[in-house]
Amino acid sequence: MSRKFTFWIFQTGEPLHCDIENRRPMRAINLSNKLIEAGHNVVLWSSAFDHQNKNHRTKEYKIININKNLEIRLIPSFGYTKHIGFRRLLDHLHMAWNLKKILAREESLPDVAFIGYPPIETAAVLAKWLKSRKIPMILDIKDLWPSIFVDAFPKLFKPVAIIVFYPFFMVAKKLLTDVSAISSMSESFLNWSYDFANRIPNENDRIVRLTSINNEIDNKSLEFAKKWWYAKGVVKNIPKVFFVGTFSTAFDFDEIYNAAYSLPKCQFVLCGHGPCLDEVKKKMSSLNNVIFPGWIDTVKMQSLAKMSVATIAPYRNTQNFTLNIPNKIVDSLLMGLPILCPLRGEVLDLIQKHRVGLTYNEEFSLKKCIQTLIEDKRLQKKISINARKLYDDEFEFNKVYDGLVFQLERMAINE
Repeated sequence: MSRKFTFWIFQTGEPLHCDIENRRPMRAINLSNKLIEAGHNVVLWSSAFDHQNKNHRTKEYKIININKNLEIRLIPSFGYTKHIGFRRLLDHLHMAWNLKKILAREESLPDVAFIGYPPIETAAVLAKWLKSRKIPMILDIKDLWPSIFVDAFPKLFKPVAIIVFYPFFMVAKKLLTDVSAISSMSESFLNWSYDFANRIPNENDRIVRLTSINNEIDNKSLEFAKKWWYAKGVVKNIPKVFFVGTFSTAFDFDEIYNAAYSLPKCQFVLCGHGPCLDEVKKKMSSLNNVIFPGWIDTVKMQSLAKMSVATIAPYRNTQNFTLNIPNKIVDSLLMGLPILCPLRGEVLDLIQKHRVGLTYNEEFSLKKCIQTLIEDKRLQKKISINARKLYDDEFEFNKVYDGLVFQLERMAINE
């Protein structure tokens, strides 16, 4: 691309280039880097409140110049202590109000904007401002807000919840109608947006997979990581399965407990941290074959993968996950390991169509899935090969983001 454009990216709840802590890059960092690599300028708008660590990067509006091609703008807000709660909704309203005031003074314009959704309020404020200036934009749907607000309530109280959150539904529907295009991680998420807002699909709508960079790791680093695992209690000559992620209510660890209890000669390595970690540790405390090593980096995860039979992705069957292909699934494809997951919907279709894992449920338990892979090494190997092939074919990092960059460039030229 010979022409140079300026792109705005709006993403909250993700790591940023200005964060000191080295955390896993997501949409904001990955797309920014790819656009800069293609020769463009990027203005990255985000929250001054760090969603993952629950602290403030700054309490005032701040502009950070990372380099000549990348500028980060941090929007202040109240902050909150829990992922789910009224305080978080107040935080998003406050951020939207501050964004509106900031944009009222803004004179520069992007060629195209890429807007993360949710939060609903800030996305709506930015989209309205851009539309009034005839700037094309893509809305990137990451979660099914506000539908998931209602889903969290017991059936008896759902009608009341619909009334309470009615304003969010109206704002969200108008937002999805107004934007130039919609992107999301799965076909089901796109279809949800069409049904939710009665929106007609257009040629700029697209699936942009969640994905991870395939960083080559040298043998010396992997060997060092292997020794670290042995020091943590990982045993060399017995089968292993593992989980890496945030210990939260998004996951159900009960079936992992049942499998670990029934398979004492298999190790279960549960990596990460999060609000539910202590509860899960307490549940597993009587089991000698469950290890909690804490947060691990990419090298340790790749090292563990080379020693393991499969990964476990114990997502709960909520609409936000059944219509999606979450990042734990993509991680397993990248590492070339069978996926053990109870999800129906998109993930079940993926597993069955491409034979990249096994689905556990009431009829076929997680224990049986693990036993099947341990006892049938040829099957385990075949599924592993299928998993990596699927990553290369549909989820490979450069394919995904180069395709998105190309579309954003095309929208800028056509405008």
